[in-house]
Amino acid sequence: MAEQQCLFCKIAAGQVKSAVIYNGPEVMAFLDIRPANPGHALVIPKVHVPYLPQLPDELNAKLLQLIKVITQAQIEALGAEGVNVIQNNGAIAGQAVPHIHFHVIPRFKDDKVVLTWDPQTMKEGQAEEIQKRLQEKAAEIASGEAPQEMHRHAEEQKPPPEEKPEEPKKKQKPIKVKPRVP
Repeated sequence: MAEQQCLFCKIAAGQVKSAVIYNGPEVMAFLDIRPANPGHALVIPKVHVPYLPQLPDELNAKLLQLIKVITQAQIEALGAEGVNVIQNNGAIAGQAVPHIHFHVIPRFKDDKVVLTWDPQTMKEGQAEEIQKRLQEKAAEIASGEAPQEMHRHAEEQKPPPEEKPEEPKKKQKPIKVKPRVP
């Protein structure tokens, strides 16, 4: 049912138009309709997988390989001086479409992209306690001894409204990207 309503499933099926960069049998990349910078791409599996813990390992490897390719393409074709790879997992983390996707954002000197947070101060012993809890749970999950909680709070989150392409805005100055020659 979720797959029928999922914007990214519709893009993968060719039902919604997108600016496709790569279209393979299991993974694809296309330009974000609301980019942080020109060339901002989304990399997705073609099957509906809402959250990272649900992603099969073999598909994870294919996604990571495509992320590497798109990153290199952004550097060489657009002259990007760096690249951010971001994956938001769950609505509370900013995942607007409940279909796993990776943002691959080319970065340029003096661009206006801001990725920030207020660093937290930890109490004495807090880091060690968190480390211990995470080590134990990670070992348990990796060994296959414990069932994975795919997304414990998913049922508490309301799905965001389906993204729709924005209406064209007033004519803006074209963005010029100068390729850097090594």
